[in-house]
Amino acid sequence: MAFDDLRSFLAALDAEGHAIAMGLPPGTSTREQVDEFARRWDRFPVAPTRRDDLPWRENTVDGGDIDLFELLPLFRLNDGDGGFCLDKAAVVTRDPDDPGHFGKQNVGIYRMEVKGPRKLAIQPVPMHDAAVHLRHAEERGEDLPIAITIGNDPVITLMASAPLRYDESEYEMAGAIRQSPYPIVVTPLRGLDVPWGSEVVIEGVIEGRKREIEGPFGEFTGHYSGDRDLPVVRVDKVSFRTAPIFESLYLGMPCTELDHLIGPATCALLLQQLKADFPEVRAVNAMHTPRPPGDHFHRARDTAASRRPSG
Repeated sequence: MAFDDLRSFLAALDAEGHAIAMGLPPGTSTREQVDEFARRWDRFPVAPTRRDDLPWRENTVDGGDIDLFELLPLFRLNDGDGGFCLDKAAVVTRDPDDPGHFGKQNVGIYRMEVKGPRKLAIQPVPMHDAAVHLRHAEERGEDLPIAITIGNDPVITLMASAPLRYDESEYEMAGAIRQSPYPIVVTPLRGLDVPWGSEVVIEGVIEGRKREIEGPFGEFTGHYSGDRDLPVVRVDKVSFRTAPIFESLYLGMPCTELDHLIGPATCALLLQQLKADFPEVRAVNAMHTPRPPGDHFHRARDTAASRRPSG
């Protein structure tokens, strides 16, 4: 689904979009958002609710009929990128050494480059949960089942980017943050728990001990990362709503949506950890939201605001 009126796009680049995702008034300050985030964090865990209906199964494509270049409205985020990337999808994997532990099923955001009609390269940094899961699977001589969801509830996007502990469930934390149980469903092919309200669900496996070149990619530092060997995802099934909403995240020089996506959760987590040993700590500022010279995002936002009719 394409949108022609993108006035709200600029709001996603600052604290307003994050406030709306938390159900707060758009004008809530960043400090107030972090304080509220930390207050709700204390309610963890809130068990999710399981649904039987799968709204994202209105359409399905399987196996050799899959062509991600045709199914998804892919585009290059930066001129020098090595390919088209999915960078705001929620990636779900499970620890194969402890599959019954709900908290060890990870929901994370990992960059993925579309390498072929049904092939992706994925970048899980070694200390991230998905990389730990993949290492365990490879030690067992197995592929790692994976589900990739696009067009998600903003709360699960916040949780997928939050630095939770290895055995803490993003779904249980999402329930705490949204102040009600988070709805999930089981994927038909791989049996992973995914968000109920997603627009697109991709199922497959990360192929064990297989790597391919990925990159380069325009990073948040303003420079391009080089090519590297990364794990490969084989896509086996794609399910999607009719006229699905495709969601992406621009990653480049700050400030971008990424900075406000990660910042408040990091502030809240550090505040909780520091207060455990230093109760006199009252606030933590881990927001990476400078205004560099010539920042076109802020200039565009300020220009739009100055032209907005008053009253």
